[in-house]
Amino acid sequence: MPETFPLEMPVLLTLLAIGGVIAGAFAGQARFWTFSLGAAGGGLLFGIALFWVIPEVAETSGWAGAVALVCAAFALIAALDMLLMHTGHSPRSGAIAPLLIATSLHCFLDGWSMRALGSQPVTNVAVAAGLALHKIPEGFALGWVIRRTLRASGKTIAAGSAIEALTALAAFIEPAANHSGAAALGAWWTAGVLAVISGSFLYLGFHVVVPERKKRGVVPLFAGTLAAMAVVAWANR
Repeated sequence: MPETFPLEMPVLLTLLAIGGVIAGAFAGQARFWTFSLGAAGGGLLFGIALFWVIPEVAETSGWAGAVALVCAAFALIAALDMLLMHTGHSPRSGAIAPLLIATSLHCFLDGWSMRALGSQPVTNVAVAAGLALHKIPEGFALGWVIRRTLRASGKTIAAGSAIEALTALAAFIEPAANHSGAAALGAWWTAGVLAVISGSFLYLGFHVVVPERKKRGVVPLFAGTLAAMAVVAWANR
């Protein structure tokens, strides 16, 4: 596998997300800037998946195999997310456990993705930027939702921070886990891991744009960052 990010970057992302949790815990409602950041981050991650990660998967499995693996990963993540979300997470009812589990899964994948994608300087910067723009509104939304259920800001911050800390935890264990997986499965382990990362990035992009597409600036920001990633990818061919 490629050279990984230093651990300091995932830790910084975790701290940014925790800052979002704290802001969300004390906010009356979500603000426009959270949607704007999410749209820009979604466009970056979508572009990384399309122009860097999927081609890397194709080097091992071929293009047909790469598309199949990424689609399967996308479908699995989407199915898990929809299952958890529709189990019941209304803040008014207090049944938000499925939402917290889904967010925990995304946080874990964020940390793992950052350390796993370290092969190219451009990818390093884009992944860091995309995840940073994604983590702040994620933390804000998490803090806001938990606050409406727990009613106590201290408990909200503690719960949200524990979930966001999974980003740093996943980044910490990724090198050793990846080494073991690669030793057992070889290049197909790499292809599978990259397919899951790509599927999660694509899902995050859709997850940002589709529900918030009617909000001002969301679609143009997403499309603009995606187009910028296409230009950068073409320039670095």
